Amino acid sequence: MSALMRRLLKRIVARLAPVLQSDTAFIDAAYLEILGRPADQDGLDHYRRLLGEGLGRTAVLLALMRSQEFQDKLARTAPAIVSLRAMRPDQYRTTTDRSNGQSISIFDVASQADFDWLECAILDYGYYEQPGVWNLGIDVDKRVVAEIIASFAPSRALELGCAAGAVLECLDDLGISGAEGVEISAMALARASDRVRHRIHHGDVLALDLPQPYAMVFGLDVFEHLNPNRLDAYLTRLAALTAPGGWLFCNIPAFGDDEVFGTVFPLYVDDWQADASAGRPFGALHVDAHGYPVHGHLVWADARWWVGRFEAAGLRREIDIEQALHRKYEPTWKSAHPRERPSSCSVARGMRPAARKWCGESSRRSRRPLDNRSHPFSLSASGCHQSAYADPSSAVPGAPLLMS
Repeated sequence: MSALMRRLLKRIVARLAPVLQSDTAFIDAAYLEILGRPADQDGLDHYRRLLGEGLGRTAVLLALMRSQEFQDKLARTAPAIVSLRAMRPDQYRTTTDRSNGQSISIFDVASQADFDWLECAILDYGYYEQPGVWNLGIDVDKRVVAEIIASFAPSRALELGCAAGAVLECLDDLGISGAEGVEISAMALARASDRVRHRIHHGDVLALDLPQPYAMVFGLDVFEHLNPNRLDAYLTRLAALTAPGGWLFCNIPAFGDDEVFGTVFPLYVDDWQADASAGRPFGALHVDAHGYPVHGHLVWADARWWVGRFEAAGLRREIDIEQALHRKYEPTWKSAHPRERPSSCSVARGMRPAARKWCGESSRRSRRPLDNRSHPFSLSASGCHQSAYADPSSAVPGAPLLMS
């Protein structure tokens, strides 16, 4: 727990200390103190039940402080982050979003070193530590993702960019116990539940000494945050962490035409078409008011470029499994709130003993959406000489879950 959270908790406990206070009065006072509003009926019923089952009052306070509502409240009062625009004004400009006609801000990458500068700025100025950047709590989105991962019945699983470990908790609930995570944000780690915190490795996966192998390695809306100068190194590392015959599953915002699903999310910046045609990531980065790439995304590219990078790491697309997942979960994604609709996902699989797998499907975001623009695709390990499975149920343990 961070020092700030400890101070807040100590102050709140002191204010709500009376032992003779009823559970209802305690819960209502906790809501007023932490969220600034009276407890709603659902909240009262939920926490009264937990307290009746023996949950401590401090745990209730921690749960409220870890809620997305409280994080959003902090975000509204948080000090403004350092602006990058004044540091390199010549590289910022405005353009028109071709999909809706709105004016948006762009950072023009002049050289590969610019990605290093942006990455350092994001980390040095605490972009990822800002309240409200992540949706860290357990929600329907994360339960769906965990259900998909659990359908592969992995004996060991590792999540890249696991934040506070919400998906790991959901996997525990589904019987996939012991799943581990990697997370670079100290703030996210501090908010992790005691159930999973000890299983989260803090740091960069390139530098961490992790036990091997994992039957399932997965990353949800994290690959686009990696420095493109080191993306190939990350993919090579993850392939090495994936057991022979294991899977790598991910969701990634990808733009433009996809061979399976067509154009789900358009190339909405004029400059992107030329980059996509040349087979390179986009050099015009969509940025926010402070000059940071939107949501911290350092990699902006089309679907074919992403597929090529994973294939270069020894992974091959598993289209049949991807389509089976879509048939199962598309209704859920379409009915989601606009801020929670699908991003692109992938999972992979290899057939030869030395091969690894990566195949994908579209899943709802576990982090904040990028204007709801992401794209579904999947790959699996190269060196697999078999064609994609004609019947996805024969490919994935627990596959009845995947079928419509």
